[in-house]
Amino acid sequence: MPAIYSKKCKCPYCLKETETKRVLSRHIRVAQTDFDGFIHYDGPNVYYYEPVQCTHCRFIFHEAFEKLRPDVRERLTTDILPALPVLAFATTERTAEQAIQLYKLCLYSAQVTLQKESILAMLGVRIAWLNRLLENKEQEVLWMERAVEKYEALYLDYTDAVRTGIPHDVLLLRIADLYASLERTDDAKQWYSLIFQSKKVSDRIKKDAREHWELYRERHQI
Repeated sequence: MPAIYSKKCKCPYCLKETETKRVLSRHIRVAQTDFDGFIHYDGPNVYYYEPVQCTHCRFIFHEAFEKLRPDVRERLTTDILPALPVLAFATTERTAEQAIQLYKLCLYSAQVTLQKESILAMLGVRIAWLNRLLENKEQEVLWMERAVEKYEALYLDYTDAVRTGIPHDVLLLRIADLYASLERTDDAKQWYSLIFQSKKVSDRIKKDAREHWELYRERHQI
């Protein structure tokens, strides 16, 4: 039985049904999880198949994308879609390098369609993680730094989970974990401390934060 199957999903631009690849749930096997959330898979990699390219209009998107505004649609029609490449591997099995190419185009689509900052940051983290998988430390750090900057900006302008796209305590943990992954000890300590001291952070997030900070301290002999 193949591990990869075709899944139908609706394109947010042309609103037509398109197909993309996904990993069958029974073939998803987790080998380990890094403390910043990156899952290492034993077998087909789920991350490879998150970005979708519509087979009808070329639009590249993530299923986290929200409804497109009329002015955004107009810009896509006139300026963006005609220039997007048709990627043959978007409808087949993918390598890590191909997935990174799709993620970068997906991030571009997210930017021009004015998706939430939380979505832009999430896509940046995915690119960082895939570079970690390829042991490309320079690119991993570059994309992680870009993502944490977006998450910090999101924290400063935070309103609520619905409009911002991420729960407040999850956002705090995301920032702390990314700084820990970047080995920026002072920044990581500051954000973990915010979690420990807050009365609004859930017990689950505080527990995760304590575990992550203790693991970081052990690894770096702090």
